[in-house]
Amino acid sequence: MRGPAPTAAPDSRWRIPHGKIVAPRVPTTFVRRKPLCDLLDQAVATPVTTICAPAGYGKTLLLADWIETTGESDKAWVSLDAADGEPSRFFAGVLGAIRECAAVPDGHRLRDLVVPGDGDLTGFVAELGDAFDTLPGRLCLVLDDVQEISGTRTLHGVEMLIRHQPAALRLVLSSRFDPPLPLARLRVQGRLREIRAHHLRFCVEDADKLLEATGVSLTNDQLSRLIAQTDGWVAGLRLAARSLREVADIDAFLADFAADDRAVADFLMGEVLARLPEATREFLRVISVCEEVSPLLAEVLSGRDDAGAVLDALERESSLVMGTGRDRHWYRMHPLLRAYLRSDLDRQQPGLAANLHRVAASWFAAEQPRKALHHAMRADDRDTVRELVRQHGLALLLSGDHLLVRQALSAIGVNRSVDEGWLALISALTHLEAGEFTAAGANLVKAGRACEVTPLLRLVTSTYALARGHSAQVELGNPASVAPTRPDLPARVGPGLEAWARLATGWALIEAGEPDRARTQLDAAQRLAGRPDLDYLAMHCRTAQGAVHWTAGRYTAMAAACAESVAIADRHGWRRSPWLAIGHVMLGYARLLRLDPAGAREQAAQAWAVLDRASDPRLRYLSRAVEGAALFDTGRREAGLRLLRSARHELADVALMPELAVTAAVIEYRSALLLGQETTAREVFQWAKQRADFPAELSLMIAWARFARGETGSAERALEPVLDASVRTTRLEGWLLKSAMAISSGRRTIARSALDNAVWLAEPETVMRPFAQADPAARQLLVEQIGGFGGCDAFATTVRRALSDMDGERSASTLTARENAVLGRLSLQRSLDEVAVDLSVSVNTIKTHVRAIYAKLGVNNRRAAVAAARERGLA
Repeated sequence: MRGPAPTAAPDSRWRIPHGKIVAPRVPTTFVRRKPLCDLLDQAVATPVTTICAPAGYGKTLLLADWIETTGESDKAWVSLDAADGEPSRFFAGVLGAIRECAAVPDGHRLRDLVVPGDGDLTGFVAELGDAFDTLPGRLCLVLDDVQEISGTRTLHGVEMLIRHQPAALRLVLSSRFDPPLPLARLRVQGRLREIRAHHLRFCVEDADKLLEATGVSLTNDQLSRLIAQTDGWVAGLRLAARSLREVADIDAFLADFAADDRAVADFLMGEVLARLPEATREFLRVISVCEEVSPLLAEVLSGRDDAGAVLDALERESSLVMGTGRDRHWYRMHPLLRAYLRSDLDRQQPGLAANLHRVAASWFAAEQPRKALHHAMRADDRDTVRELVRQHGLALLLSGDHLLVRQALSAIGVNRSVDEGWLALISALTHLEAGEFTAAGANLVKAGRACEVTPLLRLVTSTYALARGHSAQVELGNPASVAPTRPDLPARVGPGLEAWARLATGWALIEAGEPDRARTQLDAAQRLAGRPDLDYLAMHCRTAQGAVHWTAGRYTAMAAACAESVAIADRHGWRRSPWLAIGHVMLGYARLLRLDPAGAREQAAQAWAVLDRASDPRLRYLSRAVEGAALFDTGRREAGLRLLRSARHELADVALMPELAVTAAVIEYRSALLLGQETTAREVFQWAKQRADFPAELSLMIAWARFARGETGSAERALEPVLDASVRTTRLEGWLLKSAMAISSGRRTIARSALDNAVWLAEPETVMRPFAQADPAARQLLVEQIGGFGGCDAFATTVRRALSDMDGERSASTLTARENAVLGRLSLQRSLDEVAVDLSVSVNTIKTHVRAIYAKLGVNNRRAAVAAARERGLA
C-alpha cells in the first residue's frame, strides 16, 4: 500500500491507499509521443483495450500521459499489487477510483455501492454493471499492472464484468503479459484493441529526444547502435542515458553496454529474471548463445524435452521471448536480456558457451551455413570453419556475406589449409569486393598454381581485370556454361554463378561500346538474381543497367536503377561496398543535370566514403569530378574548377571508359572557358582528344571557344556535327549554342527554332544544367518564349524558375558592393577609364573587379555581363 486514504465505503473493511487510485505524473524528461497517445485514444472506443509489454516499456507513463492529455474527468485509475488477488480488496479499489471520477454524478448509485463481506461476488458484479448502465456518459476504468492479479476469484470477477460489460464502461488493462481472460473471444467479436511492445518501442527520433532531455548527445551512428542494442526498450535507453552522462569514451561504453552495465543488470535481475524458477533461468542462459532458436534447437541445446512448451509459456506469460516469422516457429529474446544472460553464462559456467556454439554450428550446418559459420567461429572450431568455407564460401559470397567469409578465412589462415587453392580463390573474391587489388591478384596467382583452369577461375580473373579497368583482358565465353566446379557445392550456386558471369559480360560489353548486347546480358542476369539469396548480385545488376541507360541518354531510368541498387544495399547493410561508388556517381550526375548541386555533392560524398578502402583511381576521379561540377554550380566556380583539374591530374594515364572521359572533359572544358582560363581549356581538349574518339564532343568544345572569341562563322561550321551527336546532352548543348549564335547575328527566327529543339530534347529527361551555362542571350530568349513551347512549356517554366533561383542565390552571395557599382556602370557603356574616374580608383583596380564579375556571372565579355545583369535584375 502507498499511504492511507478514505475507506471505500463506511462499512467496508478495506482501506484504499490514495496512491492506488491516482494516475502518476509524467516526469520532466518524458518524451510525449502524440501518435501513440492518439492510438490509445482510438483504441478505447472499443469495450476492452490491453497494453501488454515486458517491464520498462513505458506502459504506465503512456496511460498517465493519455489521461493528462485527454482529461481525467472520465478516467478512473487503479494501480494493482499482489494483495489485489483478494476480490474484496480488488473491487474496493475499483469503487474508490470510481468515486474519485468526476464523470460519476453526486448521489449516483456507484458512490453508494459497498463491497459485500459474504463473498457474493456474482451478485456484486451484476449490481456494479447495473449501476454503470445508469451513468450519463462514458467512463474508462484503467487497471495498471494486471499481471499482479493471481487470484482466480478476482480474475473470474473481471471476466464476468467483461462478459456483461455495460455500454458506458471502457476497460483498459495494462500488463506485462496477456492476462488469463477470454481475449481470443473478444478478438473474434471485435471488442478488443491491443497495444503491444512493438507499438511502444522508441524509434531513433524518440530516443534522440529522450537523450537530449537528459543532457546526452550522440552521433547518428552511435544512436543507431544504441537503438539496436536496446531494441527501442525505453528502460534500457533511460539506463544508458544515466551512464552516458558520466562516460568519457562513448563508443567504448556502447561496445560493452548490453553485457556490462550494472544498472541494466540490476534491472533485469530485479524486475525480470528474479520472478522465474532457477531451471527456467538456466534454460534462458543456455539458449542465449543463439540470436533465435526453434523448439528443436532449444531442445538440443538445453537437453529438455519440453523446450517448445517452455518457449511457448515464456512468450505467453512473460513476453521474455517473442515468436518471429510468419509461422512463429522461431523465438528471439530482447537484445539486452540476451546479452546479459550470455555474460551470465560465462560467469557461472566458463567454457560451456564454446560447446553450445559447436552444437549450434552442427545443427545449422545443413540448412543455414551462415549461422553455422558464425557459431563455429565463436567456438574457435577451425576444422569446422574450414569445412564450412570450403562447402559454402562461394554461396555466401554470392549472397553478399563477404565480411563473414573474410573473418572465417582470417580465423583459419589460408596458408595453412590443405585446400589452399580453392580457399585462395575464395580469398581473392573477398579482397576484390573490398577493392584490394594487390591482395586479390596475389590470391589469384596462388589459386592458378593450385587449381586446374576452370570456368570459375576464368570468371574471377575476368572480374579482376574489369575491376582494374583492363576490359581487353576479359574472357567473355558463354555465361550459361559456368557451373559449380566442385561436386560438393550446393545446387543453388549454379544460378548465382551464371548471373555473375552475365553481369561481368554485360560490363565488358558496356566498356566495348556495345550497349544493346550489354542490356541483353544484364537483363538475363537480373532475372537469374531475382531470388532473395542473390540480392547482392541484383544490386550490382541494377548498377550496371544504370550504366547502360546512361550511355543511351536515359537519365531518369539511370537514376531509378542506381537508386534501387542503393536501396538494396541499405536493406542488407552493404553500404561499405566500394562498387556502390559508380552508382552514387551516376546519381550525382543525374542531380547535376537537374540543377541540384546540393544533391550532387551529397552523392559524390557518399561515393567518396565507400572508396576509403579502395584504390581504384577511376572511381576516385569520377566522384571528384561530380563534386567539382557541383561546386561550380553553387557559385564556387574557382574551387570547382580546381577540383576538376586536380582530379584529372591525379588520374594521370589510368585507362577510363571513353564515354565517361569525354563527359567529364566536356564539363571541365566548359567550366574553364566560362572562367576565361583558356590554357586549362586547351589542356582539357588535348586530354579528351587523346582518350576518346568522340568528334561531336570535340567539335562542341571548338565551337564554344570560337564563339567566345567572337568568331561566329567558324563556330557555326564547327557546330554542324554536334547537332547530330549520339549523346543527348551533346546535342542539347549544340542547339543552345546555335540559338546564341543566331541571336548574335540578328537571326531571331532561327534562334527560337534552335531553342525549341533544345527544350524538346531536354524535357523527357529533365535535363536543366546546360541552360544554366548557356549564353545569357539564349537564356533571355527562353524567358521571353515562355508560353510558346507547347507541350514542353511546363518544363521551360521549371527551367526558368530554377535558373532564377540559382542566379539570385549566386548574385546575393558573391557580388560585393563595389562589384555591383562597377556592373551598373558597365551597363551604361562607359569605358573602363570613365568607370575608374567615377569610383575614384585606378584602371587596374577596375579591371580586377571586371574579371571577378565575369567569373561570378559565368561570362567572358562585357556584352554577356550586361545581358546577365539585366536578366537577373542587377543593373
